[in-house]
Amino acid sequence: MKEKMSSSAWIFVIVFVIMLLGIISGIRPCSVISGSMEPNLPTWSLCFIDTRISYDEIQTGDIVVYDRRSDGVRIIHRVIEISPDGLITKGDANSVSDGLSVGRDNLYGKSLFYIPYLGYWGRFAQKPIVKTSIIICLLV
Repeated sequence: MKEKMSSSAWIFVIVFVIMLLGIISGIRPCSVISGSMEPNLPTWSLCFIDTRISYDEIQTGDIVVYDRRSDGVRIIHRVIEISPDGLITKGDANSVSDGLSVGRDNLYGKSLFYIPYLGYWGRFAQKPIVKTSIIICLLV
């Protein structure tokens, strides 16, 4: 006698496949937690980042994510100039540039697309207690 898979098992399979595709493809989620990219990237949007992009493929106007050298925080800003020493970035809502902020060593990736307001839930889900709860719920 055949048994049907429960809906929670299907959800688990779908989430697992999506996570696996993300790992294989190099696409990672990134929450926008400040207004520096308004109105083009609304605060609490969830951006999907191509982490396998080559530094040499980046062009002026691209939105990139980089690790800030002073504290390792990930920043998502637009490339406004490319110099021989690196990329100069600026938030769309900021009046001044970040200066020479991105080199080959701290480029994380390039933004592909975003989903408004989903970043709030993505950020919330990064908390260890929430991650654990989600995993337990999916397993049950």
